[in-house]
Amino acid sequence: MTAAGADDRAHGALGAGAVDTGALTTAIVAAGAAFFAQPGDWTFLSVVLGIAFLLVLLAYHRPREGAPTLQAVFVRAAFAGTVGLSLCIAAGAPLQLAAEGAGMPNAHHEAADAVTEWVSWAWVPVTLLVFWLEPRITRALVRSGPAPRADPSHNPDPDGV
Repeated sequence: MTAAGADDRAHGALGAGAVDTGALTTAIVAAGAAFFAQPGDWTFLSVVLGIAFLLVLLAYHRPREGAPTLQAVFVRAAFAGTVGLSLCIAAGAPLQLAAEGAGMPNAHHEAADAVTEWVSWAWVPVTLLVFWLEPRITRALVRSGPAPRADPSHNPDPDGV
């Protein structure tokens, strides 16, 4: 056995540099669930973490290759659900500030509890919207910038006609 062979087995079936999107999704869902399980106010930290979760998801999301499969639909749904969760977590503190600004009392976390309820219900339509937009989001993520320009030194017609 060579060192390269041992190294290949260490990477498992995913290969070098690959990200286990299932593990990534599970970690984000678990961290997101912690926000809903804890009573109390939404904080600036929740906004930062929601945005961080979203950036990680967008950084590692890849388009599905080939014909659509049932697994591809589940991957798309998992992406939509975790992006929706991240967006809802990021919106929690601004929604609470808006509720307090509109006159909702927060002495006993009434505004925070109401926002948790709103965010919990908003997650479903946000997830459905992201699921519908996922192909466009993926195309935007993998777009490599402007189209390559023609190289003037490369002339496909050797006669110059």
